[in-house]
Amino acid sequence: MAEEESKTPPATNGDAATKDNGGTKPNNNRKQQKPIEELYDLSKPIPKVEKPNKSELDAKVDALTSDFEKLKTAKNKIQEKIEAAMGAGKNTEIGKAKDAMAALKTKKNKMIEEKRVIRAKLDALKSQGDKLQKDKKDAKSSVKFSSVEEINKEIAKLQRLQETTSMSLNEEKKLIKEMDALKASKDKIKDVADKEVGLADVKQQRTLISDMIKAKDKEIDAITKEMDEIGSKIKALAEKETDKKSSLDGLYKERDKLRKDISAVLKEKDTVRDEFRKKQDVWWDYQRAVKAQKKIQYEEERKKREEEKAAYLKKLEEEELKKIPYEEEQGLCDYLADYLERTYLGSGVEGGEKVTAKKEDVVEVKDDPFSGLKPVNKKSEEEYFGKGKGKKKRQRAPKKAETAGPFTLNVDTFEQFGLIGMNPPTSLDQVESTVKELREKKEWYKQQPRGSVPTAKEIRKQNEKNAAKLRQGSAAPATPSGSKGDASGKFSLSSDDFVPLGKGASTAVDSSSWGQKPTSDGAAAAADES
Repeated sequence: MAEEESKTPPATNGDAATKDNGGTKPNNNRKQQKPIEELYDLSKPIPKVEKPNKSELDAKVDALTSDFEKLKTAKNKIQEKIEAAMGAGKNTEIGKAKDAMAALKTKKNKMIEEKRVIRAKLDALKSQGDKLQKDKKDAKSSVKFSSVEEINKEIAKLQRLQETTSMSLNEEKKLIKEMDALKASKDKIKDVADKEVGLADVKQQRTLISDMIKAKDKEIDAITKEMDEIGSKIKALAEKETDKKSSLDGLYKERDKLRKDISAVLKEKDTVRDEFRKKQDVWWDYQRAVKAQKKIQYEEERKKREEEKAAYLKKLEEEELKKIPYEEEQGLCDYLADYLERTYLGSGVEGGEKVTAKKEDVVEVKDDPFSGLKPVNKKSEEEYFGKGKGKKKRQRAPKKAETAGPFTLNVDTFEQFGLIGMNPPTSLDQVESTVKELREKKEWYKQQPRGSVPTAKEIRKQNEKNAAKLRQGSAAPATPSGSKGDASGKFSLSSDDFVPLGKGASTAVDSSSWGQKPTSDGAAAAADES
């Protein structure tokens, strides 16, 4: 009894969970949780809820725990007095009687347990006998005869009938089948006999166990009778010790009062925790509402951004549709043609039109308020942009004749030619034909419908993707398509992919001989070419 009160009862309604997580989070094992839309209107501002103070809860719980410990200490002292008073009478006559009563109770309980074990064996035998009885009944229902002798007589009778009677083939087959069935039924008859033997054995065992139970009942009855006699003796002795009994009654009442006080303290402790938990739940619902509201606002903003992006993309698409198809490619053709003409041809292509920049239309200003005004010097009132006095015209030095150098193109020009699907010139002789091809390419682009061929922008993006894949490739360097090298990845001047850029480049020379020692025939051909 003292041990039952010495331990604080476990906190109910999730107190343990609140204690473990420090009271900062609600119990996550709630079976039901109301949707936040039922608690708050998320379309309006949510009133702020302050977080409950955990320190105040701890202070109240600690104070109640201190009161509980004081009451428990007082109750334990009362319990010790009760046990001392009860222990003082152990060597008296009533104490000896109580010890004898306790020994008889232990002995009786032990016999009852033994009887329960024997009863369980009897129940198991009963179930086994019922199963054997059912199996025996099922086996008998499937055969016509009750013994093997009867079956043998029936088989002999059918064999005699087969030997002495004339019958058709079907009838004979039917007779043979019946004799086979009778032979097979012999095993079932034997099985029935075995089950009868087992059933008789079970009945015998049940009889023995029943006798054991009856004997155990007699022993239990004898102990019960002895206990009744000792109980009567204890009652007579207890009536004589009235003073001791009255003192114990006072201690019992005082102990019961302390128990009630302890229960009140524990109840108040649970109430304080429940109130804190309710406040915490309200605060947690507030947090859920704030998160849900932020999520809704974020979804609305995201939807708005997507709509704005879709409208912007649609506007760009509409503006793109208003543009001339392949305008960038046509401009690139003009730019490359002008660059080649200006850099390598000078006055322009023979038989072709020289590209001139289009001048924008000049809009004449009408009623100009600044017409007739001139900028003048403030001090001398002379025209500010007048001709200076005594200045000589600067004589420009005549341009030196351009020296012929090797034919070169920068890397960007090569890339620009690739964007329009053309090969750049590799020598000065090819410049004029390349300019004509650029003019024809521009006209070709004008005739193409929108989306029929890749644009320069699309080709540039694809090239960037291919370059990124090459950078992210395996550690072993692989020769990409279009690279200058042989199958082993080494650079080779004799490769067909190598194109020399310079003044002496000519299509008449075999590319396979570049970078190698020229033969006599090759040297003669080079001399004739020069």
